Amino acid sequence: MPSFSKTSRDRLSTCDIRLQQLFNEVVTGFDCTIIEGHRPQHLQDKYFAEGKSKVKYPNGKHNKIPSQAVDVAPYLNGAISWNPTHCIYFGGYVMGIAKGMNIPIRSGCDWDMDMEAITDQIFQDLVHFELLS
Repeated sequence: MPSFSKTSRDRLSTCDIRLQQLFNEVVTGFDCTIIEGHRPQHLQDKYFAEGKSKVKYPNGKHNKIPSQAVDVAPYLNGAISWNPTHCIYFGGYVMGIAKGMNIPIRSGCDWDMDMEAITDQIFQDLVHFELLS
């Protein structure tokens, strides 16, 4: 059974307890890695300047303490997979687990939550998951 590395556990520990519970459940059925939980100002400013984020510090959900967002990627064949198909499949898996746990989240695969992943998204952040409340 897959499990998180110490680095992933440390990153996940910066997140809201509901995100911790969700991804601790997700990893038991789908190997994945925590890329980022809480994001400090210097990184938020950098990602905004590079176009990797649409919000300035302190308005991002990653900027809250505890973080209301987490970036998580599927881990396949011994490495992070950035393949959009893998990320979308993983995102659907995460959304299903979240629904079963009654944890309201949104995926960067489907910002408007219309179940049309990627095809109608202006900004794609395929490894991003955030709490809705």
